[in-house]
Amino acid sequence: MTATASAMELWRRLALVLGILVGMPLFFYVAPAVISATAVNWEQEQTDELRSVSGLATQEEKRLSALPLEEYIQAKTGGKVVAVDSDQWSDFFTQVQLASDGDYGLSLYGDRVSEEDKDDFWKPAGPVPVFFKPDELPYQQWGLQEGEGQTAYISTNNGKATSYLRLDYHDYQASVGAMSSPYRTAPGWLYHPYRTAGIIVMVLGLLLYILLPRRKKQADDIGYSAGSMVAGDLAGVILLTPFYGLPFLINGGTVQAVTGLWPMTLFMWLMSCLAIYLFYSNAWHASYLIELTPDALSLITFKGVRKIRFDDIVAVDLVALRNPGWFRKLFLALAFLSVISGRASSTQPAGSALLADTASYGGLRITERSGGKPICIWFSDQMGGVIINNFDRVPEAIEAAGVPFNKEPREIEGFSMFL
Repeated sequence: MTATASAMELWRRLALVLGILVGMPLFFYVAPAVISATAVNWEQEQTDELRSVSGLATQEEKRLSALPLEEYIQAKTGGKVVAVDSDQWSDFFTQVQLASDGDYGLSLYGDRVSEEDKDDFWKPAGPVPVFFKPDELPYQQWGLQEGEGQTAYISTNNGKATSYLRLDYHDYQASVGAMSSPYRTAPGWLYHPYRTAGIIVMVLGLLLYILLPRRKKQADDIGYSAGSMVAGDLAGVILLTPFYGLPFLINGGTVQAVTGLWPMTLFMWLMSCLAIYLFYSNAWHASYLIELTPDALSLITFKGVRKIRFDDIVAVDLVALRNPGWFRKLFLALAFLSVISGRASSTQPAGSALLADTASYGGLRITERSGGKPICIWFSDQMGGVIINNFDRVPEAIEAAGVPFNKEPREIEGFSMFL
């Protein structure tokens, strides 16, 4: 395997990880704000003043219902109705009126109504809001101020009748939070403007992971099996996706994840770093290959090629790596705490402690004449199974070269990633 082919294993996993790290924020991103326009039927509004769930009307509601229509409009709007140019905005009023009244198929804005309002079961009796991006309307010229709950009214006259629209400013950065959002939101393509882009980015990352060229495996290759590397990548995805993505879901959006329950976000993102390290480790193992020549042993990874001449080797020792003593004691302490806390019925803590105490990884430690840190090749898992294909060729080549080889296992403590 060339260094270029080895580096491809790193790029493959980098594409997958970046697809998740970039795609998920785009997928969950919520628009900062939208503006809704709702048709207003003042005659119906005034009639509804006397209607209530209890059947009783307040004195104020009775007073409003008795006013002349013009005075009623003045009372409800505070006298602040902006008349817009009918020549420029008459078609806008018509299309909003159609969509707001439920004639979605007849309106150009039929796709700008909330999904909740299109639900046949919960279909509202009155006009519904029609949503727009803030840069699509001159809302400030129409008297609408920025801020959650701000309202303004506009009107136009076609010569026969006056039409009214109520404008509402929806600040989603203020109203969308942890496990909560407004009941009625803009349709998905406005509420989540980059959702499609996020899906494309994640799919592109997956395709690059699958389609980037791989070196064709040979029967006599000395390296880790491809199947175990794919399983490791799958485990990485299973770990990374919830730890990285849940803060977006819980907080309601991408921006909200860092402005809302940010301590929870920080904790879960730190946990997701473990999954990212798993991808790095899988890339290293997938690119790992041992090549043998009569005079040398070469270790190939995406970091490059390290050639070790047999003449430069002082000794090779067979070693058994165990977890550090403090690590084993930690798991024993956790198992003891589970017993005294009343969870003795669960075998999981005891099983974890037993596995941490008995796990042993087999390897070769190569010491060179030049000194420095010995080189370790770990060829067996914690249960003693050989995990490097055709590894038996390595000790045979070392012995054939006349290198001193101590086959009596020597126990050492530590973690393989640091040795």
